Amino acid sequence: MPTYRYQCDECKLIFEQFHSMAETVEKCEKCGFSVKRLVSISSNIKKNKNFGKQKPGKIVRQYIKDAKEDVKEEKRRLATAEYVTK
Repeated sequence: MPTYRYQCDECKLIFEQFHSMAETVEKCEKCGFSVKRLVSISSNIKKNKNFGKQKPGKIVRQYIKDAKEDVKEEKRRLATAEYVTK
């Protein structure tokens, strides 16, 4: 499960929550006002038995690929009717 960053609309507190992709946080843990999720870069480089043998360039390329996928997923999520403001 990923860790998500949120910022309160009222007190501007930035905090992190660890939850599944289907869940969301709606209230600030400090003041209880509404929050918005911040876009952040993924830090989950997939480790396997050959992880220590990989060249740094390959690890960085995988990290960039994962980060791009996370951004695409976030754009898809924000484009849903649930998040479109009227």
